[in-house]
Amino acid sequence: MKKTLLLIGIIYLSLSACKEDSLIADNPAPAGDNIELNFLPYYGEDPLRTDSIYTNAVGSRFMLDTVSMLISDISFFDLNLNESIDTAKNYVMLSNKAPQAMTGRLEAMGYYGNFQITLGTDSAGAVDDLDDILAIDPDLVRDDLYGVDFFSIKGRIFDPASPPEDSVMIPVEYTLGSYLLSDTANSEVRGFSVDNLQNMRIFLLTDLKPLLNFLPMDQFSEIVSDPTNTQDFTIAQAMVDSLNVGIF
Repeated sequence: MKKTLLLIGIIYLSLSACKEDSLIADNPAPAGDNIELNFLPYYGEDPLRTDSIYTNAVGSRFMLDTVSMLISDISFFDLNLNESIDTAKNYVMLSNKAPQAMTGRLEAMGYYGNFQITLGTDSAGAVDDLDDILAIDPDLVRDDLYGVDFFSIKGRIFDPASPPEDSVMIPVEYTLGSYLLSDTANSEVRGFSVDNLQNMRIFLLTDLKPLLNFLPMDQFSEIVSDPTNTQDFTIAQAMVDSLNVGIF
């Protein structure tokens, strides 16, 4: 009888061990998004600090308060499958005040390829998804017929006409947008795997120094990306060309 019970116990333990080895059965894929975006604005070599005073190449002294970026789509191109995997079209607004967001999904498997992120959207997309954009921030929708804005820098400059000890500051705001200036960012090609227990953490790094380093900020306290204003739009275009978003 003891031998019979011992044999039954061994069989039970063996079956239990086999069942525990089934990670897929015990850990089913959770519902919802598993891609976590992390926005990291820099100025030069260092992370942006809102309590720091910066001086650019043309002598403007300033502080930066808020940096915001609108993403309209995230996709992954898998080189092994030779196809693009759409992780779902989700409008996401990231800023130094709210630098993280969960959006989109990659199923559990191995991947080899690169991510692509769309900044802004075209005019058709702005109309089709107007409710989604308005829910994020009504200010993103432009008053003209040129779509939405997707990058904003708000800060303050020291008035060059006032003595430094007076600390007189003037607000500045630079807005990049319209479907004419929408842009994409691509990551390097890399291989990785996703399982049912992990989130994909994607870091979006952008250096603000190339956008602001040669801008006489006291002469241009506001940029709105207005296609009907040649000077304004030319500066906005140069800033977009300098906007490099690294994906890691």
